[in-house]
Amino acid sequence: MNNIKVFKVGGSVLAGPGDFLKIARLLLKFKNTRICLVTSAMKGQTDELIRIYQEAVPEPDFYGFEKFAGMGEVLSAMIFESVFKSLGANACAIMPGMPEWPIHIRLKSKTQLSAQKINEKREFSLLPKSWRIVRKYIRALLNKNILVIPGFVAQDEKERVVTLGRGGSDISALLIAELLGAGELVLVKDVGGILSVDPKIVSNPKMIRKLSWTELGALAASGAQVLNPVSLKHRRNLPRLRVIANDSKSIENSGTEVIFDKNVSIVLSEKTYGVLTFIGEKIPETPGILSLLSGALTEKKIAIHSLTISDNLLAVYVEEKRAEEAYGLLSELISEVKNLKALNLKKGIAKIVVRSLEFINEPGALKKIVTPIAREKINIWEVLTVHTDIMIFVESQDKNRAYNTIRKLFRKE
Repeated sequence: MNNIKVFKVGGSVLAGPGDFLKIARLLLKFKNTRICLVTSAMKGQTDELIRIYQEAVPEPDFYGFEKFAGMGEVLSAMIFESVFKSLGANACAIMPGMPEWPIHIRLKSKTQLSAQKINEKREFSLLPKSWRIVRKYIRALLNKNILVIPGFVAQDEKERVVTLGRGGSDISALLIAELLGAGELVLVKDVGGILSVDPKIVSNPKMIRKLSWTELGALAASGAQVLNPVSLKHRRNLPRLRVIANDSKSIENSGTEVIFDKNVSIVLSEKTYGVLTFIGEKIPETPGILSLLSGALTEKKIAIHSLTISDNLLAVYVEEKRAEEAYGLLSELISEVKNLKALNLKKGIAKIVVRSLEFINEPGALKKIVTPIAREKINIWEVLTVHTDIMIFVESQDKNRAYNTIRKLFRKE
């Protein structure tokens, strides 16, 4: 079913009534494609719905509030169905409560929706009923219709309408793409793809044509308004994601393409490192310290492989074979920078990088990895985490045991 494309239209694109017709015409340009559209509410509509309910109801009922807050996406789906039909296309909007409704979940906790537009993470599990409904109804409907499904909303095990949290339309799109076995998820935005810098802050940004899944995860988790980073945690088999503009001309190959491969990557570096550790005070408050450090090493073409900074410590990782040379160069900074007191060198350090979209906004991800290593009585020299990556540094004599312990952990899952 690789000719299935799931489209998700962001709320910023739906600024006015005329935008529905514009988006519908854009999607109809995709020939020989089975189309499923996941809708967002119109721009600002969810904020307004939440405000109205909270002001009208002194003590909001959780399920009443959830149902009302998700009406913006439902209304968008109703409009899109009518717009497609007005253009002569067969279209079918599937709403919560219908037998064909595909997203059924079990919420693990009832948290209040945020009044502000943020990316929320709600703990839930997708119920097997979702897969049964897709097999029974959705695939047949998709052969003859453009399907329109409101994002953000779901039904729980008691058929009550609940939401996936603010920013949940992106989560809906990933879930539906996985349920349908789609060949591609296309995010329709008000810019032509993913940009190198924020155009609201810096002029003349460059378009990024291709990204890896890890790069996308890091971008989204670090604040880029591409998609809700939590949605990426639900990706299992989706092979391709693309971001296009709502006014794209060359729609088949425009925008930014994201390619997915492994769900988890575990890499043991072939290099062995030396760690040069400065001891001092108020190190982050010392202007130019990193410039002095990198300048001294750049002159001799010594690469920095990792760096850690805290109030009284600055650790620099370089290749072990050049560690003593780096130590000699950096020792001069002790007399140049008053906040530095001493410099130590530790050789024989290995690095293991574990990379997964599952780590984005995931409490306990670090504990899950380091606890089995500790049980093996392996001393961890340092752990660094950055969005999709967890980097574990161990002494080189322990690297294979640590690597195999981590591999076994993820193979088991």
